Amino acid sequence: MPPHPDSSPPTPNREETTMSRPIRLLAAAVGLALVLAGCSSIPRSGPVQVGQDAVTGENPAPVFLPFGPRAGATMEEILAGFIDAATSPDNNYEIAREFLTPSFSTAWKSDTGVTVDDGSGRTFAALNESTMQFSVRPVAEVNAIGEYHEETPSASLPLRYEFMQVDGEWRISVAPNGTVLDQTTFKDVFSAQSLYFFDPDYRYLVPDVRWYPRGASTPTKIVNGVLSGPSEWLAGAVTSAFPEGTALTADAVTVVARDAKVDLNSEALNADRITLQRMKSQLENSLPSGLTVSITINQNSQDIDALGAAEPVVNPRVDARALVLRDGEFGFLAATGKTVNPLPGLSEAIAALSPTSVTLSPSQTAAAALTAQGVYGIRVGDEARMLDPRQGLIAPSIDGSGYVWSVPADRPNELFAYNTQGAALAVPTPWQDAATIAALKVSRDGTRVIALLSAGGETRLVVAAVLRENGAPVGLGDPVQLAVGTGTPVDATWIDQSTVAYLSVQADGEDRMVSHEIGGTSVRLESSTGIKTITGSNLLRDLRALSTDGSLLVQRGVGWQERIDGVTLVATQQGIGG
Repeated sequence: MPPHPDSSPPTPNREETTMSRPIRLLAAAVGLALVLAGCSSIPRSGPVQVGQDAVTGENPAPVFLPFGPRAGATMEEILAGFIDAATSPDNNYEIAREFLTPSFSTAWKSDTGVTVDDGSGRTFAALNESTMQFSVRPVAEVNAIGEYHEETPSASLPLRYEFMQVDGEWRISVAPNGTVLDQTTFKDVFSAQSLYFFDPDYRYLVPDVRWYPRGASTPTKIVNGVLSGPSEWLAGAVTSAFPEGTALTADAVTVVARDAKVDLNSEALNADRITLQRMKSQLENSLPSGLTVSITINQNSQDIDALGAAEPVVNPRVDARALVLRDGEFGFLAATGKTVNPLPGLSEAIAALSPTSVTLSPSQTAAAALTAQGVYGIRVGDEARMLDPRQGLIAPSIDGSGYVWSVPADRPNELFAYNTQGAALAVPTPWQDAATIAALKVSRDGTRVIALLSAGGETRLVVAAVLRENGAPVGLGDPVQLAVGTGTPVDATWIDQSTVAYLSVQADGEDRMVSHEIGGTSVRLESSTGIKTITGSNLLRDLRALSTDGSLLVQRGVGWQERIDGVTLVATQQGIGG
């Protein structure tokens, strides 16, 4: 519907009405002011203020204190106030509901999701005497269970609001469910939380990132999220220790002296000792850092000791040294100098193949290598074995079960996984429309893959769950698109369990490098020119790049610097002794 002729509404007086963007004050200053004020009540007039976060955590964040509707406010002022009041989720968006009619106040569903916009394209337009349109340019959305999905910037999204008079004052009688936040405010109001689930062998805890409003209810939302199970796309690759039907006896998790009290229903009685230990491990790793967990069942305490040696790995790390092939020698590059330290039983066999890419297994006793002849598997104590002789293969990957993953660049749906005996398993892929594939990397826990594809003239980075039977990969789940862009896809890598990065080359020759949190936001990275591969380590700042002239590049400040020259390849590591 066309906008109102006056598409630039007058700016309300800052002293008279809620502003369209809350003023941010230092939480510490407000906290001090409240202490000095003693028992004074919280002000409900004047500019939007900021209070201290109620959640126990290492990095308290501001909590916005918006104000209710002003007497005599226009429809536009009521709508602007309602949008601003969504910055405060306290008491189930109590302040925002003051802008709604009494009947709609109870019907409006605030928790169905969040539309995140760029804040620059907001417009108000009157459609008739009792209806307004609020338009935004979305950049992301958060669904009802807290999953965050970035969106490609597009045309404005029109949102329709209807109004009624209540005791002579305008109130909103119809509005879309959910809230609208600009991306800056969103990161103040919401926080990313990694819910953890086990891999099928209970060796790893796998993150499932969700976004929840900050506040005292955050621990409850996290526990309910864990009890509800993983995101749909990840469900086939991970498992939960909680018996089916386990739930909180009351929808509340209280935190006392940094200990989260979790009371579960009778379904939890089906858990044996080790299952209880795993349940506690899931919760302690999912809740904010520094919190412990006390589990009770129907108010009966449970004596749950630690898993000990069976404690799962949360974020598998790799050797911080670069693993390189240089001057015919394969091994770890010394932190200082140019010495290459070989891997016993592997380095000599790998170097003899003159590979163009190598991936080292988590145990560091096996590797997959791409050569001019095809993909080889190398294991300590065995001769190198040709696995995939097809032409045009991309760099192989290897998982913790010893399977080597290989696929041709121009046939992205002909993916095979080779076991330790060299037998090939066809792995059905979910990207049937892809024309080419530039990279396929298995996560360090073996539960997910990322793929960098070309489809429909676009570069696409996707993540998919690895479906297994008795440890063998039998397929991939429905892919989740992490990024889409222009240019030619070049390479992708895992940074850690939640973060990946990809490289593409634009039509003008520019290298474009982007990091992406799975279930979170993306960040454009400083790039260089002539980069042919990127390799993750343990942190984003430790990302490595290899240029076409053999220079190993590392990030320094805001740019890239040469660490050493004469490098043939930088190998991908999958862990340390896993």
